[in-house]
Amino acid sequence: MGYFYEEEKKFREIIEKMLIYSNEIDNVYGLYREVYGKEDWEEIRKLAENLSLFFEAVKESYGYSLLELDADTFIYKVDNHYKNDLMNLTKVIEEISADDFEKLCALFLKEIVKCESVNATQRSHDQGIDFVGYKKYVQCLTTEEQNENLLYVIGQAKHYTDQCVDTSEIRELAGAIYLLRTNDFAKKQSGANEKVIYNNLNIDAFTPIVPYFITSNYFSDYAYVLCKNAAIIAIDRLGLILNFVFSNKFNSMGQKEILKEIQMVERIK
Repeated sequence: MGYFYEEEKKFREIIEKMLIYSNEIDNVYGLYREVYGKEDWEEIRKLAENLSLFFEAVKESYGYSLLELDADTFIYKVDNHYKNDLMNLTKVIEEISADDFEKLCALFLKEIVKCESVNATQRSHDQGIDFVGYKKYVQCLTTEEQNENLLYVIGQAKHYTDQCVDTSEIRELAGAIYLLRTNDFAKKQSGANEKVIYNNLNIDAFTPIVPYFITSNYFSDYAYVLCKNAAIIAIDRLGLILNFVFSNKFNSMGQKEILKEIQMVERIK
């Protein structure tokens, strides 16, 4: 049984190579040869069409023109400003530790999802949840009601270089969220028989939760389909990079500045 994501994953890897290495390769012919080690003119034409459609969609979604592609010559040019940002973010994502990647995912909630408060969880007892944020979702309530008017954004982060996220990890996140809703989440123990609830996780049976799974690499076919079926938002490597590149916060930010922002994220105590 074949799913579309495997083909999509390959395409997104090509896009990343196209954006990052445009100094060495500036045309679809060379890009195809670099990726596949051969020439197939019909496939090259299809790739050029798909790339054009992708960057049109990026422009429509984010309002920025990241790349110019000549339809006749298949020569392309990446916007130099965004290229520097792409390279800086890619380098940081590749080199940070798994611990800091969880904090970066919390930053994603703050800067991209626009959560009002974000944290990474304690690594020693995260129970399948690596980052959490919340935001108010109805603006016309009384002050007392507003205090209980929170939508939680909760997720798991996997910092992988070569390994893809598989279905067992998606199930782990789904199970952790289920346990949160039923108050069976294994919290940090402060006494022999006492459970201490994380301050940021005051979740009841009907508290709205938006689940995210974020990886520094990509998903397996089945893992991606499971995310879709379970209404878990799957953010892969390219999606993570592009979202940060087009955010106001990280515009023109160097690697040291990005790392400083990551270190400022606190963990739930």
